[in-house]
Amino acid sequence: MKKVIKRDCPDYTVTAVAKDGKQAIAYLEKEKFDIVITDILMPHMDGLQLLQEIRRRGWKIPVLIISAHSEFEYAKQAVHYGAFDYILKPLNRTLIRSALERAKSVMAPASRTGEDVLNMATVSQTQGKEIVEMIRRSLQVSFMNNWSISDYSEQLGYNTSYLSRLFKQETGKGFVHYLTELRMEAAQKMIQDGKLSMMEIAKQIGYKDYRHFRKLFKQFTGTGPKEYQNTQNRGDLVQQEQATETKR
Repeated sequence: MKKVIKRDCPDYTVTAVAKDGKQAIAYLEKEKFDIVITDILMPHMDGLQLLQEIRRRGWKIPVLIISAHSEFEYAKQAVHYGAFDYILKPLNRTLIRSALERAKSVMAPASRTGEDVLNMATVSQTQGKEIVEMIRRSLQVSFMNNWSISDYSEQLGYNTSYLSRLFKQETGKGFVHYLTELRMEAAQKMIQDGKLSMMEIAKQIGYKDYRHFRKLFKQFTGTGPKEYQNTQNRGDLVQQEQATETKR
């Protein structure tokens, strides 16, 4: 790990290596560090206990939790107690660079040059498929509600910026963009059904302001909702005429 940081992350220097959580706390009591990288499985005091103790003492240092365990509960606890990130093995050099670069954004201003690392484990690939899948399943049945990523972070006990980044990493889309797509797809189906007015459709999918709905619909489909309806009606008419010609 030291070699990887020295070679790929020259802004950082590994200045201490602890064998367990208790020794890490002893180091942190005596010296100033800018990042802690810790495995979950350690003797005497595991990584989650170390993280809890760091937060109990009021230390704001970013903590990167790493583990071979992909269980949702581990990740949930890690972020609930204020971990900067939860990352899985095996080692990936590109993701090490990315994680340490992102960590700079949450450091104290004075810590952003010549960063020190209290290294206790190997950084590896970030995962969060179960977390994101849970949110996606929820949105599939409740997209009409006024959801935000903050609502989910509060419910699940996650840091909002972490959850937002994780969601985009797994889906390739920001939370708002993903939610809007679900709503627009539902709106298209409702327009095709032809049972509701445009105002009613807008309200059904979560928009009280029809003008806002119309603007978003045009952004996502390239045409306004009424124009989309007219196009659908013309298509239906053509199909009916073709069917009539075939019977003749």
